[in-house]
Amino acid sequence: MSKFEFIMMFVSVVVAFAMAELLMGWGRIIRYKHRVRRPWMLAGWSIWLLIIMTYHYLGFWEYQAHDFVMVGPMVLFLSAPIMLVLLTFVLTPEIRYYRNLDLQDHYFQTKNWFFVMVLLFLLLARASDPLLPNYADIWFSRSFGSIVVSLSVVGLLFTNRPLVHYMALLFNLSYLAYASTTIAVPGMSAF
Repeated sequence: MSKFEFIMMFVSVVVAFAMAELLMGWGRIIRYKHRVRRPWMLAGWSIWLLIIMTYHYLGFWEYQAHDFVMVGPMVLFLSAPIMLVLLTFVLTPEIRYYRNLDLQDHYFQTKNWFFVMVLLFLLLARASDPLLPNYADIWFSRSFGSIVVSLSVVGLLFTNRPLVHYMALLFNLSYLAYASTTIAVPGMSAF
């Protein structure tokens, strides 16, 4: 087993934990559907987060060229997947027994935490890019998606208008759908 394969096992567990937490949150919402209202905003950002997790995980393949010999680069490499786990904890609500929950209200109560953490995730995801041997040639293509997403969500920190949030969500989901159908697999590390 190579060092990269060993590190990827750990990364895979962290990303799988984030995906599992997100899917368990959906399971709780489905199980208690009679006690939740207005799930669409939360569902949309959950789908967006699941797609981002997939993109980010597929982007790790390019790091196999780096010889991980020091702990610092490994921690930097692992910091973005760890942030994905924290993002799922912020986004998915706790549904208390015998209590109704308005999921749109929950979204607006946690949106600042969520979007600050999204911005931090995008920063951490790009922070390990200089480890790549061809970084000078690919930095823009690897950064473009992060820049687009960052610009589209930073304004959401300052407004509670549902229409603005729905428009940003639709833009982000459309952008991901476009990127998913036009960018080749090696470029899937745009996040």
